[in-house]
Amino acid sequence: MLFKTAIRLIMSALAAASLCVSSAYAQNSEGVINAAAITTLPPFAYKDIQSGEFTGFNRDLFEAMANKIGRKVNWIFYSYQDLETFASLKTGRIDIYGGAIMTGHSKRRALGVSFIDFVKEPYAFYALKSNAEIFKTPAAMCGKRVAQFRGNLGTAKSLDTWNNEVCVKVGLPPMVRIDIDGGTPTAQLELKQGRVDLAMAGAGSVAFANMTGGDIYVTLPRPMPSAVYGMAFLNEKQEFGESLRKALEELIADGTYVQLLNKWHLLPIEDFSIGKATINAAPDPQ
Repeated sequence: MLFKTAIRLIMSALAAASLCVSSAYAQNSEGVINAAAITTLPPFAYKDIQSGEFTGFNRDLFEAMANKIGRKVNWIFYSYQDLETFASLKTGRIDIYGGAIMTGHSKRRALGVSFIDFVKEPYAFYALKSNAEIFKTPAAMCGKRVAQFRGNLGTAKSLDTWNNEVCVKVGLPPMVRIDIDGGTPTAQLELKQGRVDLAMAGAGSVAFANMTGGDIYVTLPRPMPSAVYGMAFLNEKQEFGESLRKALEELIADGTYVQLLNKWHLLPIEDFSIGKATINAAPDPQ
C-alpha cells in the first residue's frame, strides 16, 4: 500500500513538473516572435562582414516594432527562394517575414498572406564607374547584359517595360536579362568580373555598396518605379499583424522611423519613407 501511494505521489509530482515546464515554455513562446530574414540585401538585411552579426534597417525597425508590443525577436535565416513559397509561415516555423525584402503585390497576397508595408525603394540600373562613358544615354544600354535578382517580379516587369519603351520601339535590341541568385553581392561580383554590363537593384542597395565599397558604382539616368516592401504574415493572424502595424505607426509618429532611414543612408527620405503604416496597400508592379 505504501509503495502504491509513493508511486502515485511521484507520478503526480512528475505531472506537475511537466505542467510547469509546459507553462513556462508557452509563456516564453508568447514573448518571442520568430521572424524570417535573409542576409544578402544590404542595407536592409545582411550579415556584417567583420562581426558576422545580422544587421540592417529591417532588423532595427522590426525589433523596435516588436519592442512596442512587448515582444523579443528570434531571427531565423532563409534564402529568398525558400521564402517565396511562404512554406515557413504556413507550417508555423516562423510568425512573420520581419527581415525579408518582398513586395506585397496581389499575386503574393492571393497565397493566403498579408503584408505590413514598411518602406519604399526606387529601382535603378547601375554599372561600374569605369564604364560610365559607355552609358551616357538610355539607348546605349540596349543590347547589354543586365543582372537581376531571380524571382523579383517587380524588377522583371520594370525591365520588360524599359526594353519595350527605350529599345524595341526604336528598333534597338533589348537588354539581355541575366537572372542571378544571392542578391546584391552576387550582382556586384558579376559586374566586376565582366559577366554582365549592368545590374538592377534598389537605389538604397547601390548607395550602400558605394558607401562601403569605395564608391565604384554609378546609377544610370532615368530611374525606374519604386517597390513597396512588406512584412508577410498569415491572413488568419490579422490581430497579430495589426498590433505590429500600430507599432510601426507609433515609430513613424515619434520620429524613430526617420532616424533609422538616416542611419542606414536611405536618402532622400521622401524616396524611401512609407509615410503611413498600412497593410496590403502596395500596388502591383507596372
